[in-house]
Amino acid sequence: MRPVDDIGLAAMRISEGNLSAHINVSDTDSELGRLATVLNSTFARLEASFAQQMQFTADASHELRTPLAVIISEAQTTLARKRGGAEYRESIAVCLTAAQQMRRIAESLLQLARFDAGQEPVRRSALDLAENARVCVDRIGPLSKERDISIRCDLRRAETCGDTDRLDQLITNLLTNAIHYNRPNGNIHVSTRSENGDVVLKVTDSGQGIAAEAVGHVFERFYRVNKSRSRIEGRSGLGLAICKAIVDSHGGSINVSSEFGTGTTFIVRFPALKAS
Repeated sequence: MRPVDDIGLAAMRISEGNLSAHINVSDTDSELGRLATVLNSTFARLEASFAQQMQFTADASHELRTPLAVIISEAQTTLARKRGGAEYRESIAVCLTAAQQMRRIAESLLQLARFDAGQEPVRRSALDLAENARVCVDRIGPLSKERDISIRCDLRRAETCGDTDRLDQLITNLLTNAIHYNRPNGNIHVSTRSENGDVVLKVTDSGQGIAAEAVGHVFERFYRVNKSRSRIEGRSGLGLAICKAIVDSHGGSINVSSEFGTGTTFIVRFPALKAS
């Protein structure tokens, strides 16, 4: 009965908050040994999930603290003495910008939470990913012109099944990133194609690139390659995390390759639409 007692004690320690507890397994071939191995694996995943959630909560609090501090500071300064109409308008504009940043963060967090819980609606229908990409390129055109970035397209038919709104969000996020992290007079290349039972979306930019040690972290929540620049521009570090959540919800994959100082490429794959 000792193995059963060990399992009970480990479960009790975990229920008391000690998520690092595990069961000592001496005989992995017995039924109880195999059960203990499975439980240890479950406990390890629970501990990792809880640690990730704690980090996520801490990061979210940190991100919201900055714009909130701006609003409080600006309001306190404005109320400290009488000001002219122009000064009041300037103060209100600063508060509005900070509040809009908070709203963007909150909306992104809510969307990610819905994806985590499997509650983000995904309305699937047959579509041509090339058409989605074309719409998004047109939509992002004014921003690319403002930054003197040219966008070249090679959009070949790529039929798949997915949620048009979510896929538009994915493509727009990738294009926006390619613009923000590009160089003046840079370029972006967007392509779609069918390949080996998949449809492929590829977005390549001529920007600053990503350091080798950072490539593996770009889909993490709140991760920023260029932290100072991203904060100045009000970017939350959630865009690529949302991209990955959208791709995962469609049963696809997203990968990134980059050469520092040269540019970055994102490749997204989805299952191709099966012929009926």
